[in-house]
Amino acid sequence: MVRGVIFDMDGLMFDTERLSSFFWKQAGDEFGTEIPAEFIDSFRGRNPAAIRELFLERYGADFEYDSCRERRQKLQYEYIEREGVPLKKGLLRLLDYLEGQEIKMAVATSTERKLADTMLERAGVKRYFDAFIFGDMVERSKPYPDIFLKAAKELGVPIQECLVLEDSIAGVEAGKAAGGYIIHIPDLIVVPEEVKEGITAQFDSLDEVTEWIENN
Repeated sequence: MVRGVIFDMDGLMFDTERLSSFFWKQAGDEFGTEIPAEFIDSFRGRNPAAIRELFLERYGADFEYDSCRERRQKLQYEYIEREGVPLKKGLLRLLDYLEGQEIKMAVATSTERKLADTMLERAGVKRYFDAFIFGDMVERSKPYPDIFLKAAKELGVPIQECLVLEDSIAGVEAGKAAGGYIIHIPDLIVVPEEVKEGITAQFDSLDEVTEWIENN
């Protein structure tokens, strides 16, 4: 029985992974550094500290990572203020269903608190959630399960009675390691079959999650 649902955010709730890629590339260009798509894909789902480490490994200790990240964030903030936050198919229907069933909900995103909070507010969905765990609130990034375990604790629901919804490789690995139910909803990145081995289910969109919960 599912008593809590833990949502990833980018690529799962919001169609923002494309935005992130675009603005990382733009920020890199402004700093005179090419940031290729395959490198961006390699850190999807990871928290700011883990991403920083990957950048410095690739570009060297002299790379102005913090300034580049701040520029990428500013570009994304400005876009969101102008255009709003693009929602993934089925999100609002699922949130309304869970609210009606009095199933607790948490956001567990590797995105840092300030940007994530801005997107949740701008999208008009923050009110649905009982707990928020951001990437700068845990030391170990996905694929470690820490963020999901912390979210379950904040909800007051055993992780074994929580459903984790994820799209990224690191997120699916973290969800499996956490020990609850884990459903994969594909986004930009193809999650290898060996990573998906042992997951609860895979659906094309959030629209299908409601029926699964009703039957489980």
